[in-house]
Amino acid sequence: MRFLVPPLAVAVALTGLLAATNTTAASADRASKPSYRLDCDGNGPGSTCTVVATGKARPHRVEEFVTTVRSGDQVWARDTLYTRDGQVRSRPFVLPDKDVTVDVSLTSLPEKHVGTPLRLMAWNLFVGGTYNRQENTGENLAQMIDYMNEVNPDILFVVEGYGSGQKILDGLNAGRAEGDRFAGVQLTTPEDYSVNGDNLWLYTKLDIQKVYPRYADADISSFNLGGARLGLPNGKHVHAFSLWTWHDGWAYGDTHDAAVQNTHGLPRTKTNEQILEGDNLRRVAMGKAILEKAIPSFIGDDDAPVLMGGDLNAQSHLDWSEQFADAPGHGGVVLPWPYTKLYTDHGFMDTFRYANPDAGRYPGRTWSPYHGMGAIPGRIDYVFARGKDVRVLGSRADIDRLPRHRQSWLNQPYPFYSDHGSVITDVLIRGKGTGPDREPVTEEPGKGRHIWPAEPAGRRIPPAELKATASTFKPGVGDPRNAIDGKLTTDFHSDYPAVPPQPHTITVDLGRVRELSAVRFQPKLRTNMNGTILKGMVQVSDDGITFRDVTPVEWPRMTAPNDVSLQGLSARYIRLRSDYGIGGASALAEIIPYEKA
Repeated sequence: MRFLVPPLAVAVALTGLLAATNTTAASADRASKPSYRLDCDGNGPGSTCTVVATGKARPHRVEEFVTTVRSGDQVWARDTLYTRDGQVRSRPFVLPDKDVTVDVSLTSLPEKHVGTPLRLMAWNLFVGGTYNRQENTGENLAQMIDYMNEVNPDILFVVEGYGSGQKILDGLNAGRAEGDRFAGVQLTTPEDYSVNGDNLWLYTKLDIQKVYPRYADADISSFNLGGARLGLPNGKHVHAFSLWTWHDGWAYGDTHDAAVQNTHGLPRTKTNEQILEGDNLRRVAMGKAILEKAIPSFIGDDDAPVLMGGDLNAQSHLDWSEQFADAPGHGGVVLPWPYTKLYTDHGFMDTFRYANPDAGRYPGRTWSPYHGMGAIPGRIDYVFARGKDVRVLGSRADIDRLPRHRQSWLNQPYPFYSDHGSVITDVLIRGKGTGPDREPVTEEPGKGRHIWPAEPAGRRIPPAELKATASTFKPGVGDPRNAIDGKLTTDFHSDYPAVPPQPHTITVDLGRVRELSAVRFQPKLRTNMNGTILKGMVQVSDDGITFRDVTPVEWPRMTAPNDVSLQGLSARYIRLRSDYGIGGASALAEIIPYEKA
């Protein structure tokens, strides 16, 4: 059925579609045909809607609803929901600017044969929670373990354990009841970590039935893949693997540069074909070794679910499709990444993108809370799942410390516990079991501002009418004049190492007193975001000697421009005092003042 939101529609009733279901008494019955309606807050594209679906509630049964919103082959929203009262409401989604089809399927299950819920978490810990050994007090690792306990996963896939593995296990189990304790497995074996480091770990509350032996060939070793067979409470089992693959052929950096260049009409440094070739340096070969050799050698013909999590250092072909070419930060770039497609081709679901199919609304950023989020949604960490009995209930990516940790001194230099965000997914393994036992995790829309907002109101003052000075700058490449030259490819940068330390100032002389409407501060548009200003004060002056404060500013670790309204204020000089920037430095691509037209 095709659907266009009519004017003022808020509860449009539609007829549901029933998918084929099993009819065996031990598992699923054909349910009564569901009905559903869309609840929308508007009357057309851009409206936020939910699917409200209703079936027949039956004693001692649990109803499984699957709702899908699509335009042709493009999926915009998807939910798997369970209820005993016969009615569910999907997560909100935004109607695209095209016709959509809404599908709802319903399966009725015996209340004790719904399945086993599992919370999965994948995370690269940045050298065991030490920020590459920069943070040596142990406080970050303690907060990291506290956060892990807050998430409370059933399976935790860890990359870069690097000496913290046993401390994490002890911290996870501190104060836990006997039936709720974790076991930990160091997956990277001595043959490999003696050369490269203690990389992969697996933690789980499930029974570890077998740890798979080291696999090594020309492309991978236990530094890249390791896993175990885990027993479920109902007597079934799953296979779980932690993984890491190579970073050269930097997918994030090349994609970032292409999106920035497209957006701002700059010459491209690499073609799409050259960017995609980065996957072929090592990652594709590693993926084939993992998917076609190692995992089959461990599990054979066993069709039990396979669960996998880790850091791929790769962008997703699902994110960079034609469907999302105009999404925030994409700059019209379309990249059919070959490496992540390998996982799809081998039957694996990218659980974050399955649960959050709209890559514009849910970018799922995991790179990098520490170095800066850049201009594009960098998603390089994944939880994968394969198996006919796997149902994905929800997924999110975390990039902020818990509220109780944000008062710590760590929060300013290290806004998350690692340089990678974590990925958390709730799944259900169909079979014996009473089904979901806690609210599934959900992703917040955006996780950051809209990229490159509309230009402020007013007349942009031409660069030729401006002069700039700074309290410190790196001679040549960091000259303050670079911030007023009208070029996004040149930067002002404080002297580095930061001498003197912050605060730093950069001052723009407007040539005469003007009635100002706004000023735009454009951060560096580079993948190296060192110096990006996060906290400071905008000041103005009439004489260049006495400055008065206008407004304090606190900006995200992103390359999107930061606009400050001046509301008709009169001044000749605009100054930005940089109180804190990434790495203790201060940098800007452009300062663009606007005067009232």
